[in-house]
Amino acid sequence: MRPAHISAAVLSAVAALTLCAPAASARVVPDPMAAGERVTVGDDGRCTGEGTARARSTLFGTVPLRPSDRGRTGAATVARGATVGRYTVTVDCGAGGPRYTETVTVRGVRTAGMSVTQAAGGLALLVLVGGAAHALRRTLKTYLWDARRGA
Repeated sequence: MRPAHISAAVLSAVAALTLCAPAASARVVPDPMAAGERVTVGDDGRCTGEGTARARSTLFGTVPLRPSDRGRTGAATVARGATVGRYTVTVDCGAGGPRYTETVTVRGVRTAGMSVTQAAGGLALLVLVGGAAHALRRTLKTYLWDARRGA
């Protein structure tokens, strides 16, 4: 199988998995995160009514969520002593209201501002450049071979 075919198959599989992934109930950005990093927690517009919405986790305690353009959001700082692993973040929409959870990941090093979308785009670009280089190499090799033969 040619590298271009392999690249196309990998990109198709990644796109299919992305489209099939369920929507998150609570929203935490960035994810993954590092100890000591500032994160934004939100409900993605799922909490309704006038109740007081809060987000809580062992990573940052309890944070009040205030109305914003994407529902209710709040800012928190991940505990500096947080260890690498997966943690649950719960958004409570208030007394008698629904509760949403999300599992987030703490990494060992601080991320340099690159999102998952940017990383996937960079990988796709790298695969495309590799495929183009491979195709041009073969074309150039054929051209030089024909030039040597005097064709």
